Amino acid sequence: MLDEAQKALIRQSMRALRDGIEGFRSRRAQLEMIATVARALARKREADSLPHGGQHLAVIEAGTGTGKSFGALVPALVIARATGKRLVVSSSTVALQHQYAEKDVPTLQKLLPFQFTAAVAKGRTRYACPAKLYGEAQAAGQGDLALAQEDAARRAARVADERRLRELADTLASARWSGERDELAEPVNNALWERITSDRHGCAGARCPHFATCPYQQARERVREADLVIANHDLVLATLELEGQGVLPAPADTLYVFDEAHSLPVKAVEHLSAGHSLAGTVQWLEGARDAMRDAVQALRLDPQLLAGSQGGFERIEGALFSLLRQIRACGGFDERSARRFKSGALPSWCQSAGAQILRSAQALASRFASLREQALKRAESASELAAHVVAVLGFYAGRIDQLIATWELMLTESPKGSAANPVARWVEQHKTAAGEAGDFWIHAAPLSAAAELRRRLWERAGAAVLMSATLSSCGRFDLFLRQSGLDGYPQIFLLQVDSPFDYRANAQLIVPAMASEPDAGQAYTRELIKRLPALLDEPGTLVLFTSAQQMRAVHAGLPEALAADVLMQGAMPKGELLTRHRAAVDAGKRSIVFGLASFAEGIDLPGAYCTHVILARLPFSVPDSPLEEARREWVEARGGSAFLELSVPEASVRFKQALGRLLRTVEDRGRVTLLDRRIVSRRWGALLLRGIPDFEVVIEPAARRPVKKPPRQEIGSPS
Repeated sequence: MLDEAQKALIRQSMRALRDGIEGFRSRRAQLEMIATVARALARKREADSLPHGGQHLAVIEAGTGTGKSFGALVPALVIARATGKRLVVSSSTVALQHQYAEKDVPTLQKLLPFQFTAAVAKGRTRYACPAKLYGEAQAAGQGDLALAQEDAARRAARVADERRLRELADTLASARWSGERDELAEPVNNALWERITSDRHGCAGARCPHFATCPYQQARERVREADLVIANHDLVLATLELEGQGVLPAPADTLYVFDEAHSLPVKAVEHLSAGHSLAGTVQWLEGARDAMRDAVQALRLDPQLLAGSQGGFERIEGALFSLLRQIRACGGFDERSARRFKSGALPSWCQSAGAQILRSAQALASRFASLREQALKRAESASELAAHVVAVLGFYAGRIDQLIATWELMLTESPKGSAANPVARWVEQHKTAAGEAGDFWIHAAPLSAAAELRRRLWERAGAAVLMSATLSSCGRFDLFLRQSGLDGYPQIFLLQVDSPFDYRANAQLIVPAMASEPDAGQAYTRELIKRLPALLDEPGTLVLFTSAQQMRAVHAGLPEALAADVLMQGAMPKGELLTRHRAAVDAGKRSIVFGLASFAEGIDLPGAYCTHVILARLPFSVPDSPLEEARREWVEARGGSAFLELSVPEASVRFKQALGRLLRTVEDRGRVTLLDRRIVSRRWGALLLRGIPDFEVVIEPAARRPVKKPPRQEIGSPS
């Protein structure tokens, strides 16, 4: 429980922030949040305690401007300090992780009346592996005669990559670069980075000659010593899967603060999903075969380690080609890029090929593990070579594990009953860079991660706080609690605190008198094109679409002078687009941003940069992804309404996120124009309005639809 000393230190800390930060004010909403965070974290679970009613968990929705980061971190740091627990603050993105690391946490370290250490935690693949980097750099320029047959473009690309490898190796060896990818002034493309990073399969650990100077191991040591660890959701979820082997402290020893927690359930489903390509897998299998042979020859290992592996490779390849033939025979990929197995049921040809792949891949995984073990034993006499061999073997071992994970999930029998969590299974054809039909991919994903989050995180964590500006939908937490596995805890703390912004005085939500609705198709797009020129009269305007096709069609239909002021998502990197937008507004010019769903969340354009947000339509997701189709099929099969249980609550969250782009500071003013009359013409529209901030809502009278008169009848004409 929270004692008087802890309460006093929290109050003292908040006074220190008020005295040390110009303009800082503790508002009632932030104080409510501090009290809830403190109560939940103070009721931490001990490692050996039984699961209880969730009094160690809190879900907090706090609007923009509440001061969520300080409102959570101050009480969390005080309680972690008093109880000896480690504190992990987890954000939804690496960008938000950097905000904590470079702004919020340094401010707290400077002003709080007690000291604490902090470190940023990132996954192993964000760091260069010295063994692989030095090996690749040494091999650069030593290609065989076949390279002489390259065309000019490929040769130029290869030479550029080799030059970059040598540069990276030099800067790492001379300590001018820490080895972290995010610190590079000049980015490295994904294909090249994959050649110089490693995962846990390819790490030789303490037997690597570069262990003492390894960028990842040095970062991991800083994390181990830190009181506060700044992580992200992906890393937290990945560490949970490693059962205590990862970079983060064990859940039982940790107090968690999840910021932007609304994305946690989606990311958890992604972590539990699996997939692999068909033709691409055949290609890397050839590399895996060569890697095994090269490892035996280079380290003079027992050739018996290769016995039987050739047959395993051939069986996998045969099954992959069988799948490819059957999938092509099914057809239908011209109309849709993905074909889902209805209700998750696999046909016999897929089951038999998958079982063959799974058995053979498991056998190969065992052989790779034996090779790795033998290679590590050679590290005492040939440490450099052994570390490089382990790194190369690890690259392919990781892919074999992915192959196994995919088919374990594909072949798992779907559970029965209302509490079951079925698996969605589908085949998708990806496009090439030129937009042509490319490789086929096998995919499998559970419909929900709720049970796994409950088992791996909520039942193990010392305590946890989940916060975001958008956790409720239609005014209730039900959807988020269900998706995150928190709905079974009767004693969980639930808190909604309003933003300090005066929405009623400073923001309008306007619903114009549209003549058509989104389901009118081309007629609706034509009306958008007709209406937008009169609406695009602000210096800084953000127009949000739910369809890239419609966004491009509207842009193409605008007057040329107006279209020239539009910065459209996809035309350039997001950062560059926002930089150009701000520069134009600063110069007194009109600038209009056209964006899709990702621009409705996380875009920060305060003041004149965004005084008008235009929504082309309500943000209902089109259930065209196989996973979304399967989720809706599951709800309907249980007798529920997928529209009311999923579509409306999810649209409510996205609608609130889009509205949140308007007011970013207490001084901001502006309006939102919603070009979708369904919010007032359909009964479910009231549910969406229930969950938004207190905007002044202006509903224009409905447009009169033109009435077609019957043709004039002449005397004597047929009636």
